Amino acid sequence: MKKDVEDLLKKKGYFPLTSPLWNSFNFAQVVPNNNHERQTNIELIESNLSNKKGIYVYVNSEEETLYVGKGSPIKSRIKSHYNKLSKVNSNNKRVIFFQSNQGTVTVFWLEIGEKEERELVEHLLSFLLKPKYLKWRAI
Repeated sequence: MKKDVEDLLKKKGYFPLTSPLWNSFNFAQVVPNNNHERQTNIELIESNLSNKKGIYVYVNSEEETLYVGKGSPIKSRIKSHYNKLSKVNSNNKRVIFFQSNQGTVTVFWLEIGEKEERELVEHLLSFLLKPKYLKWRAI
């Protein structure tokens, strides 16, 4: 089944992440030392991401897929994940995950306007890439 899913995503240009449809940028996903550093990182996110809806994938410097998600818009979701780094005393699993997986990441992103297609591609990429953070335990 894995081969069938991979072939389907390749046919649409959604796999691999290095295919021409994907955009990417490197980013230091670490707790900022001060307000200036935080603002600089937010500006980096804003300058590299679209206000469009789509899918994104975090990959660390060891080429491990950390997270697969979708955003409406993508930019807001990535900024939200970055802001999780500064939360204090949170028991939220996603906050704990991002705080425990800091470092330089490559954020791959792809615009997909249709909600159902975003949902499906997110699930299929999670199935193939096996991210460290799994939203759905059935995958």
